[in-house]
Amino acid sequence: MGNDREMTVVERQVAAMMRKQREEQDEQAALARRAEALRSSGEKALQDSGDLDQDSDSDGDEPRGATGRARRNFRDQGIVFDSSGDDEITVTVRAMTDLELGMAFAWMRRDQRRYEGATSFWSKASVGIQECFEETRCPGDKDVHAAVGAWPRLTGAFVPFLGPAPFAFAMLKDDGLTVDTMGVRQGFRRMGLGRAVARAFIDRARRAAEVRAGPPECVIDAVPNAVAFWRAMGFVNHGRPDSPTTAVMRKIAGDVAMALTLLEDPPTPRGHEWWFEKPKEEPKGYWSDDSW
Repeated sequence: MGNDREMTVVERQVAAMMRKQREEQDEQAALARRAEALRSSGEKALQDSGDLDQDSDSDGDEPRGATGRARRNFRDQGIVFDSSGDDEITVTVRAMTDLELGMAFAWMRRDQRRYEGATSFWSKASVGIQECFEETRCPGDKDVHAAVGAWPRLTGAFVPFLGPAPFAFAMLKDDGLTVDTMGVRQGFRRMGLGRAVARAFIDRARRAAEVRAGPPECVIDAVPNAVAFWRAMGFVNHGRPDSPTTAVMRKIAGDVAMALTLLEDPPTPRGHEWWFEKPKEEPKGYWSDDSW
């Protein structure tokens, strides 16, 4: 007798699972290759502009690199970055081009190689970042898009004062309003840039809440080393209980739930908003033998 026979139900299920796993692995590998291609082109663009040189992050009296010069000018001129104007120091959050993401990938890799303890965005998150970049649909409900515009899953933060590369990036959650992950280039930290980016997202969420397109409270999941940053932005520990699944995930990841009140006197929800949690109905009674 030959080895050919009809597969059992269990064998078919296992084969399908293995096939799906291989497809997912192939897609992850393809995303990694596309991210590396962008990083390579972005690194060349930064090097051509005088960035990513040996002294780009020095902060001495005569820094020779792009980052060092920017830090010195920031310190000497007393610059305050914000997102409310239209000049050289205005922070803009927007979608990135292929080249801009490539430049971000380049400084992510440099940061984790140069700085001890730097977040490993390149080695551990570049595939996920690339996947977010390739998403064609903007996250969020249609009411969010109508109220404050549709932002892509992945955005970059720019300011003309610092050159053509994004100095930070941020990823949105499915609600299209809440920051899921945010990272600032190591050499540009402690300049108020991270706060300016966070304020841009908070202000957008507040505008949505004002017209009932978003909740009156912003809840984020902060990694342990970012808790102090978000607390300085006005967030406090979120006191509401988590679902069992969320509680387990928080314990594994170490994330801290934090919340910020966007509106002290929010408009009354009409009850059909995508974010509105309807009160749970009391369980209906039933007849039993004891009722007679």
